[in-house]
Amino acid sequence: MICRYCEVRSDFVNAHVIPAGFFRRLSADDPEPLRVVLNDENEYPRRAPLGVYDQKLLCTVCEPQFGSWDHYAQELLSDLPPGQTIIEDGQIVGFELRDHWHYELLKLFFISLIWRASASTHNFYRRIRLGPYEEKAKQMLDACDAGSPQEFAVLLGRFIEPGARILLDPHEDRCDGVNFCRFYLSGYVAYIKVDRRPAPDWMTPLLLMPDAPLKIVARSLKQSKELPLLRSFLARHRKRASH
Repeated sequence: MICRYCEVRSDFVNAHVIPAGFFRRLSADDPEPLRVVLNDENEYPRRAPLGVYDQKLLCTVCEPQFGSWDHYAQELLSDLPPGQTIIEDGQIVGFELRDHWHYELLKLFFISLIWRASASTHNFYRRIRLGPYEEKAKQMLDACDAGSPQEFAVLLGRFIEPGARILLDPHEDRCDGVNFCRFYLSGYVAYIKVDRRPAPDWMTPLLLMPDAPLKIVARSLKQSKELPLLRSFLARHRKRASH
């Protein structure tokens, strides 16, 4: 096997797709080692103290090329959402950062995220396959081209409950008939468009855009579809582990 990025070298490194910093937050207040639980009845929880990494994805030369994007995303998308909290009718509806954020760095991080997930053979990323969009994403990474707001458009969400730092395996999703990939980043949720069609009209003002505020939509884990799913498969795995 050879590096999926340069297609030349085979001196692989332990390459993360989702940066390790997002995984470390999950166990920041927990002395127990981090365990990865997949939404798969045939998979048992696995110890993963360093998060999920792929040993057959990137070589020693290519892996550092993702470093500046990964570092920026981990710094910006911290435990405390960046910017001002937006409240309407007494409810948190989102967060807005008007200045001091870098569209190109953050957008390239998300493009690199979907490319790495699609190119990975790790089971955690098995539900992300970009097809012809994988090569397009790689071309944009090669050129350090973040593209227009509609190219691999990104909508960011954030769970508002304290400690809601979940990190589920990513998967393909649809919104008003348009194809997206959904990623969980320790409390944040990123919806990345993988489709030639534009994002739905209601979503457009909320997308990552250059020379505009960074907007993050507030989500409630208590009222989400993710919470019953989390409870169900965690209970299932605990039951199996006790047998």
